[in-house]
Amino acid sequence: MARIIYSLGLLVAFNAWAEAPATQLSHLLDYNRNVEGEFRQVTYNERGDEVQNSEGIFLLSAPNRFVWDTVTPFPQRIVSDGEWVTIWDVDLEQATRKPFSGTVGNSPAALLGSSSDDALSHYTVTGIGQDRFKLEPKEQEDLFDTLTLSFDKKFISAMSIKDVLGQTTVIEFSSLEVHDGVSEQNFHIDLPESVDLMIEQ
Repeated sequence: MARIIYSLGLLVAFNAWAEAPATQLSHLLDYNRNVEGEFRQVTYNERGDEVQNSEGIFLLSAPNRFVWDTVTPFPQRIVSDGEWVTIWDVDLEQATRKPFSGTVGNSPAALLGSSSDDALSHYTVTGIGQDRFKLEPKEQEDLFDTLTLSFDKKFISAMSIKDVLGQTTVIEFSSLEVHDGVSEQNFHIDLPESVDLMIEQ
């Protein structure tokens, strides 16, 4: 009987340990749901060569609202009001608008801006170090293989995305600040009449 109780104790302890990374990540994501700051994004090909880089600013406000502004080298705005996501390529005068649902797996801003329970339900979470987590999508049709999140003093500090083609995109965050709430107007985008808008359902 003692051996059975001991074995059950180990099983409970193992299950608690296995759930710890997802629980810890959930708390950290919740802390970062209302933040603003700067980002630098670099994409590497399968050989490790840099093929693209960009910089910009972002704003997150729960639930599911965000602004992701790429400033250089080519201006692009990605704005979510919680129901619709608009992607505006400023120089090309083209924009796409799609429902927010389904964007969590593909957009880092959407991952950070959505409910942690909703976001993490799409992934298997593994702890890989102090405040570092590897996320693997549960659905095979997702566009990437692994997603790594790193935190520093509770703030998101970096995100690394390896896609199905072998490319890796690294996003570094800086100058982060928590805000108490911002105007709803920040998440509404007025496109010029010259912009060609395509709406996806």
